[in-house]
Amino acid sequence: MKRLLAFALVFLLLVSLAACSETGETVSGTSSSTESVPVESEVSEEEKFVLFSNLPEITFGGETVKFLVEGDYMDTYKSVEVMPQPNSYETLNSAIQDRNDLVEERFDVKIEEFRTSASSEMANTMRENASAGTSEYDIVMPYVPVAATAAQQGYFYDLRTLENIHWDMPYYDQGCVQGLSIGGKNYFLTGDMTLLASDVTHVLLFNKDVVVDFNLESPYDLVKSGKWTIDKLAEMAKKVTADIDGQSEWTHEDRYGFLVNHNFISSMFIGSGLRFTDKDNNDEPIITVYSENATKVFNKIFDLVNDPTACGQIDNNARGFGSTAVADGKTVWVAATEAIASKRCLFRAVSLNSILALGEYDCNFGVLPTPKFEEAQENYYCRVSTIYASCIAIPVNVEDVEKSSVIADAMMQASTDTVTEAYIEVIMKERKIQDDESEAMMDLIFDSRTYDFGTVFNWGGSGESDSNSITGFMNNIAWSGTNTFVSSWETIANGVEKAMNDTVEVFKNLD
Repeated sequence: MKRLLAFALVFLLLVSLAACSETGETVSGTSSSTESVPVESEVSEEEKFVLFSNLPEITFGGETVKFLVEGDYMDTYKSVEVMPQPNSYETLNSAIQDRNDLVEERFDVKIEEFRTSASSEMANTMRENASAGTSEYDIVMPYVPVAATAAQQGYFYDLRTLENIHWDMPYYDQGCVQGLSIGGKNYFLTGDMTLLASDVTHVLLFNKDVVVDFNLESPYDLVKSGKWTIDKLAEMAKKVTADIDGQSEWTHEDRYGFLVNHNFISSMFIGSGLRFTDKDNNDEPIITVYSENATKVFNKIFDLVNDPTACGQIDNNARGFGSTAVADGKTVWVAATEAIASKRCLFRAVSLNSILALGEYDCNFGVLPTPKFEEAQENYYCRVSTIYASCIAIPVNVEDVEKSSVIADAMMQASTDTVTEAYIEVIMKERKIQDDESEAMMDLIFDSRTYDFGTVFNWGGSGESDSNSITGFMNNIAWSGTNTFVSSWETIANGVEKAMNDTVEVFKNLD
């Protein structure tokens, strides 16, 4: 596959040119257009990357490597990444076991996982271990916001300082490496092993039958030609939206061109090529959420999601779709899934894991990246909603940091041909997305994943629903129905900047 060839080619470039990772605005080094690549025969067998070849010839005498992961207290967003799970997909479980066998046999270790049973357990365990000067676990896999807080408290190694963590290899998500570094340091990383980071990547689904029924342009062709924009989405959505249930108000039984949820506002902003924060020359965050261009972009997003002739707001219980779904005894998420499955929705904003819910329906659908702001925009960007994105980190008090780093890197690189491929197969085949175009879309989406520090720390507030936070103010304005972008930002700007500067100072003082 293209992914595997790219792996080999990037490794060659890293070795022969000693190339440094990119630090520009573009989050992914891969173009969003469909570009030709050298055929596989042009890369000799000697030149191809060999699994574990960049790790030392070392074994660990049958020692156990303990992973701490987020467990079954969560429903949707629980770890399925380290060990096979009883209710997971056979395809994925088999790949996880294959990956583990490769690592265990090569390094003579036994992999074990320990699953948290409450939302506070991960943070509490790391704090208690740090206080005791020990670590019960060799590798921890918290959600990214939990990891970010723990990193500020000095609990983790800077992974870039560990010689066996090859953070610049493509089995680590380079969007995370670049987007969530601070001062040139990465205390936690995502990659081919961290499936929850893939699960929470924001995309759009579309119903192919609705496209045909309304004689619409092919969304796949629009993406390939660079014409998949917010304006195009709005244009197509308006052709589909209609009151079809005979009720005097909009309800969840009507037909919608676009169904969108609250925090997808942030994703459309990032999809437009903008960021809540960028980096300065010292690789420290700077606020970029407010500018003349940002105002222009937000205005377009606001107009779309507040246009009842184009859009329904899934989780706004003050509006027709959400309120009538709840009154009908359904969750808004089930109602939205039913809408796209029954051809009452053209486009729906989702995270990748939501695709799996469509497996219960006979639905002809495809997957798309978040639209661009305008055609001139070079790339597509798909935000990783980090609230429940898993990552890897190594506590500073582990007994054997070499063992932790070697196995962490080995698990990442061994996941490429096993776990990541199985994950895509589950989405593509077991969930009936089987056309060639969707496979190309999945490649583009994975290459376009984008991380923003602002959505991790939510400076100024407590989260993406808090009007005082750098992300929440935007989401809440969109849902309010009154566009106060400029005045709302002016109200919270000082608090956001102070909170961000405080975070930067904390990281500076870790040394």
